[in-house]
Amino acid sequence: MTAKTKIDAKSVTSDQLEEMFDNGDDILDYVDLEHPVVEHHPPLEKRVTLTMPAWMVSELDNEAAELAISRNAVVNTWIAERLRSTRRREAAHV
Repeated sequence: MTAKTKIDAKSVTSDQLEEMFDNGDDILDYVDLEHPVVEHHPPLEKRVTLTMPAWMVSELDNEAAELAISRNAVVNTWIAERLRSTRRREAAHV
């Protein structure tokens, strides 16, 4: 599609817009700047606060240092492994 080809703004497809954009064409004629659609998505993560003995934190830090990852990554990985393991055991008993 060339810059000379003009498509009706009401019938332009997302693929056509993508192609025009990728080619460096001006697509502002095809965008409704006066009535933008704003989508709000819920956060994909939630913050959790844990209280644990100092020795546990120390062990987590040792594991994190050994793996060269953050303490948070260690906790997330271990919890995810446990949840998957529990889910597999439950599925096997059904």
